[in-house]
Amino acid sequence: MESHFMSRFCVHCRLKLRVMWSIVMLAAIAAVPALSEETRSIPTYEQLAAKAEFRQAEISPDGKYLAVDVVHEERRALAVLKTDDLEVIKVTGFYDAEVGGFVWVNNDRLVLTIVRKRFGREAPGSYGEIYAVNADGSAPKYLYGINADEPAMAYGDLLGKIDDRHILIQSYPFGVKDGIPEALKVNIYSGRISREARSRLRGAAFAHDEDMAPRFVQGVDDDNEQVFSYRPRDSRDWQDLEMPFGDRAEVLGFEPGSDTLRVIGSHGGDKAIRGFYLFEPSSGKVELVYAAADTDVEWAYTDDDDEVYGVQINRHYREFVPLSTDHPLTKVKLALQSNFPSHNVSLVSKTDDNQQFVVSLSAADDPPSFYLFNVGTGSLRFLMHVYPEVEGTLLAQTEGISFAARDGQIIHGYLTTPPTGEAPFPMIVHPHGGPHARDGWGYDFYVQSMATRGYAVLQVNFRGSTGFGDAFMEAGYGEWGRVTQQDIVDGTRWAIADGVADPARIGIYGASFGGYSAFQAPLVAPGLFRAAIGYVGVYDLDLLYNSGDIPTVRWGAAYLDTTLPSDAKDREEQSPARRADELDLALFIVHGKDDFRAAYEHAEVMRDALDEAGKSYEWLVKDKEEHGFYTPENTVELFERVERFFDQHLSVTADEEWSLE
Repeated sequence: MESHFMSRFCVHCRLKLRVMWSIVMLAAIAAVPALSEETRSIPTYEQLAAKAEFRQAEISPDGKYLAVDVVHEERRALAVLKTDDLEVIKVTGFYDAEVGGFVWVNNDRLVLTIVRKRFGREAPGSYGEIYAVNADGSAPKYLYGINADEPAMAYGDLLGKIDDRHILIQSYPFGVKDGIPEALKVNIYSGRISREARSRLRGAAFAHDEDMAPRFVQGVDDDNEQVFSYRPRDSRDWQDLEMPFGDRAEVLGFEPGSDTLRVIGSHGGDKAIRGFYLFEPSSGKVELVYAAADTDVEWAYTDDDDEVYGVQINRHYREFVPLSTDHPLTKVKLALQSNFPSHNVSLVSKTDDNQQFVVSLSAADDPPSFYLFNVGTGSLRFLMHVYPEVEGTLLAQTEGISFAARDGQIIHGYLTTPPTGEAPFPMIVHPHGGPHARDGWGYDFYVQSMATRGYAVLQVNFRGSTGFGDAFMEAGYGEWGRVTQQDIVDGTRWAIADGVADPARIGIYGASFGGYSAFQAPLVAPGLFRAAIGYVGVYDLDLLYNSGDIPTVRWGAAYLDTTLPSDAKDREEQSPARRADELDLALFIVHGKDDFRAAYEHAEVMRDALDEAGKSYEWLVKDKEEHGFYTPENTVELFERVERFFDQHLSVTADEEWSLE
């Protein structure tokens, strides 16, 4: 049930006070020099673990309103403000749910996604519910999901705006393993639904053309291979399609007025770098628009007319590559980036006339903040901090690094050094999850929780990571516990040789696949690490076949067959739980009992193996937590335990004799 609002006056006053304080402070910020390191204090764990105060800021198409999400009574609600003075117009919230994402469909009406706590767990999740409300809180309406006028036992996912009264969504049925999706046209006032397309592919996702016609679907078959289907313009018939772009092709849509597809994928070359291409289905013609030498294209930027004006690559830092230098959005993007070269600059939302933009600025040592950029005046007006608790504290800086692995392969990553002190520092190696994902440059409160306590933090985009070509990612297949770990070890040795890290005070701590690496890397390089923390980690590779959520999807077993070692002995060799007797360092296991990805059984198996081997370890398990802790209280406890653990085992007096062999 919705609430408009139980304690509306208090929320109104609290929000207005905060945002108006921000406006008043603009003059002070401009006039007063930034606080020096000597006058700032490192953030407390409570500050670092605090949830984002504002996660999203969307300006209405005419620029009259600004919509933001706010926290009220531990639930996220939607607040609509006047753009000119940030006066609160309305706060919309729910008794038993929270606001997820939201978007303006016209000048007065927003469409929201709704999230709820599931099965008694701490973190809310989506059931695919879609909701609409006017800026002043009037005409609320559940559009899709279990609470709609015609309840749908299906998950709805917003694809975009068709016109001022309609949106396009894709729908997946509940309880059906990779069911057949449909593309639906939904009236945002009445909730009336009409089917626009039905996919022939299970568990697939739609892409549309500039008229919002769903004409392409891509999915994955039982063998974990990509499959594609499309409809030519002015046709209702679906055709199967072969795509020459590797195993990770991503179709973004169509060139306006044609059947030509826009594709991010790899097309030739030893490294199989992902570039931006145009592909003509009927002839098979491929046209390269842009590709970098050693870094994937991550996405393409489009305007309201569906014209692509740039792409993004990311070797160490996000880089905007303009494809149309005269495009007005290119000029805005480049102007802002030139004024803030040390920040990530994102155009979050804009008005229809391209005159006002909500902009996000962030850096590794500067949490995201929202600003309003006016093209006509050239002014940048501060709106709000995403993490106000952390503002004004002393944070650590992060730099992109590169090194040569033992076989000469160039590996990229990041090094964060403490804001005070001198090298060599005690260092914590912090491998990312996935493993077929990557680390990026930006604010990371986990990294800051270590670096602000005096530890250098090393993050390695090892082989198996995304972002550096399909060949680089596939080099990690079957090598989770060998080549991937060797890259992590080589990065650690690089930091030691560079003089950044104290060779006798090295720890390793990661989550998910990073938790696996925290226990596997010490097996690859005995004596290099003195302490290891596995957080929501995987410890027995065979257990992935019958626990967690990967086996629940149709192609899950095939995915594991592709990415894990095919030989049972190799899987055993690359499973820390099978080699517990070889782990001769301080160990700490952290897990959530409701982890849906790395099931809690992994922690139990690792614990039992250590017990059998007579190894000591620390243990932290939380009920109702999933794949990473959600509540600030549990996160604070984690940070405190991590600090105590590493302080104990990486101190200068803990062990003066430590082998690097």
